[in-house]
Amino acid sequence: MKFELVEPGEEQAMLPETEQEHTAEEPEAVQAQEAHPGIHPRLTRASASMRTRVRADLATLQTSLNRLGQSIAAAHRTEPRPTAQAAPPRNFRAGAFTGRHD
Repeated sequence: MKFELVEPGEEQAMLPETEQEHTAEEPEAVQAQEAHPGIHPRLTRASASMRTRVRADLATLQTSLNRLGQSIAAAHRTEPRPTAQAAPPRNFRAGAFTGRHD
């Protein structure tokens, strides 16, 4: 991969680093900084932000999987059970499902 260094434009204007630290400090980030001195505040904020995103993504995933599980359970309840007395089709080859023994 190749990356190019791009300076921020007017619409992407950044505050000076000292102003950034004082304007967006979250209580969690402040506590983490006090607990681990020497860690840059931006790294602490990025870590907190990523943790929040992961929690939200995991909650969304859990909801989706629960809905999928409910759909599968509903489909299983509505489908009739196959009868064991039905004859296999004429083109069925049971040997196709066994492993090769060389």
